[in-house]
Amino acid sequence: MLTAALVFALQVSAPALISTLDAGKLKGEPTQLAWSADGTQVFLQTNERDRSGMVKTPRYFVMSAADGKPRAVDAAPVWATEYWAWKSNQYAPGSNTFGIDIKQDERTISSTSSAMGGALAKGAVATDPTAGTTADEVMNHAAQSQQVRVFSLTLKEGVKGEVVGEFVGQQFLPGYTFGWSPGGLGMIAYTNSSGRLAIAGKDGQKQQVDSTKNVLLPAWSPDGSRIAFLQRAGKNAYELYVVAVKQ
Repeated sequence: MLTAALVFALQVSAPALISTLDAGKLKGEPTQLAWSADGTQVFLQTNERDRSGMVKTPRYFVMSAADGKPRAVDAAPVWATEYWAWKSNQYAPGSNTFGIDIKQDERTISSTSSAMGGALAKGAVATDPTAGTTADEVMNHAAQSQQVRVFSLTLKEGVKGEVVGEFVGQQFLPGYTFGWSPGGLGMIAYTNSSGRLAIAGKDGQKQQVDSTKNVLLPAWSPDGSRIAFLQRAGKNAYELYVVAVKQ
């Protein structure tokens, strides 16, 4: 189903599940997804995160694009490094205007361990215990709040201002929430604010793939005919999907 004021004449197939990846065997969170130049292989990098949200301990895997079975390798192949360089750039290949604005600021968030109900949960501060939030609870809540760094990514051109990524209290990873189409196509695939796979063009058109959710690492094949992406599938698994794209 397509959603937007302007809709592509782009045909996107239903997502095809290629494989389910065991997070335990990957030993980390997926942080890179790249295609080989001939479109037959997919590279996956995983990383663990430290307590401050910074990635560490990279591990590398190569998969067949047909079955998605990961095979551990010692380092990222040259083709994966070359692909990632243009896929995750701030600007689309061959353009100096169709790009991404990156804004950094601070935001106050509350620890999930101190989630509170009553009036405070609705944005009000009450000192009357019958209102559901006491003064002591308010003080405790404030003490457990913290300032975190937030990186917000928005398009400069096309669907100007469209959010194509946000990192709250974690390291900003270029390409984690978006991927440019190959040179000349003028499109970007990204995780939208609803967590779905979306596509936008430099001409202002966009659409989303409604059957997707919890999307990360969207990646166009080098010939522009497919988009691979991962979906979180519970705590211990990720699913690798591919959609076919036709103009």
